[in-house]
Amino acid sequence: MADVHFDLSFDGTLAPGAEPLAVRQQLAAIFKLDEPGVARLFTGKPVFIKREVDVATAAKFERVFNQAGAILRITPSDAASQQGASHSAPSPTPTASDPDAPESPPTAPAFGSSGLAIAPQGGFLEDPTPVKMPDLDTSYLSLVASPDWTLEDCEPIVATSPVGDLSHLSLVDLDRPNPQDSSD
Repeated sequence: MADVHFDLSFDGTLAPGAEPLAVRQQLAAIFKLDEPGVARLFTGKPVFIKREVDVATAAKFERVFNQAGAILRITPSDAASQQGASHSAPSPTPTASDPDAPESPPTAPAFGSSGLAIAPQGGFLEDPTPVKMPDLDTSYLSLVASPDWTLEDCEPIVATSPVGDLSHLSLVDLDRPNPQDSSD
């Protein structure tokens, strides 16, 4: 499988419900940018954050931007698409900044002919298998219709254990000598 590389760009698009000032402050702290550097990120035009990165690095940057409340755009790098027709380049990942993006969460492209892909964030890796419930016959069950019924009626009856016969036992005072023990 050929190494697939991506370009990471940001055009100032924020996640829904994100506070613009807080996003600017977080990105400035993460990338150690001054005010003009942060302003360049939010011009509305795509700014390349990093070029020619692997899948793991792209996922790491996407996670950092998502935590800050910004939407990072991940596209296949130009070098990967210029390698020729023998290697199929992945299609770009749709993001919220795309006007044609679908409503569903973005999914990563398939890589080469192996069919591998990155699962969407919060998605399942496999489709759940259907569970067939057994057919239980509950026709013999009924509810108690009495108004004076309580949950105490459901408590199991505990049989009392019989107490053994202790009449043949006696207590002996240890301070007095026992008359049976004297053998004069």
